Amino acid sequence: MGIVYLVHFKTKLHHAQHYLGYCESGNLENRIDRHMRGDGSKLLKAATEAGIEWSVVHTWDGDRNSERALKNRKHTSRFCPACKGVTYENEND
Repeated sequence: MGIVYLVHFKTKLHHAQHYLGYCESGNLENRIDRHMRGDGSKLLKAATEAGIEWSVVHTWDGDRNSERALKNRKHTSRFCPACKGVTYENEND
């Protein structure tokens, strides 16, 4: 079991305002550090290079299948707390 995480961009990058990712349990901080260095998702690298602020706004316990199921639902804003004006609450706490 790992962690599925949702990243929200403060402003859109072209069409995108979210990124869904997966990492092994206990590895989220390292994964986010890699993204911030540009060593991870091309989308997060592009957002960072464009000066767009972003943050992890929600996490779920899950695996790669969970990540894929969320991605397949499309319209990530429907379950993004930042888009709904809700303060982030970590489901894993």
